Amino acid sequence: ELHPKVRAALAALPAQLNIFRIASLAERNFEPMMRLGGTILSRQQLAANLRELAILRVARLSNAEYEWVQHVPIAEMVGCTKEQIEALDRGDAAAACFDEKERAVLAFTDEVLRDVRPTDTALAELGKHCPDREVMELTIAIGFYMLMARIMEVSGIEIEAPVGDQIVRAS
Repeated sequence: ELHPKVRAALAALPAQLNIFRIASLAERNFEPMMRLGGTILSRQQLAANLRELAILRVARLSNAEYEWVQHVPIAEMVGCTKEQIEALDRGDAAAACFDEKERAVLAFTDEVLRDVRPTDTALAELGKHCPDREVMELTIAIGFYMLMARIMEVSGIEIEAPVGDQIVRAS
């Protein structure tokens, strides 16, 4: 029963994931949301590995298993190590496998997710490693994947085989 324009936009995506199907129910929001997601995955100046560490942190802190399953292959594809992924899986964002910049990204992610506004300390630490543009891009990525996690969890969508890395390659 989708509007033909939304049906066409859904069909044009590189993969037919449950998250896309459920998000398409918000017909007027669907296309802009997919464009934003695509730009986060393909057009940010922020390093892809930092983006994916933040997304995995959002997934774990939001209990969004679907998001986690889809983004682990992407994280691996962009250079995150198995040790880093395992550390995030067990909730250890301060593990020795993360360098100073990665820990700053993860601490900032934690505070944005938990408190909305990060502390001046977390913002200053991130600012030592990232220019303002990347701080804003990271903030947008965190917010977008918080939104996606909530859509996933509210809808209770079924977890499917990961194809997130295919989507990034197609972007």
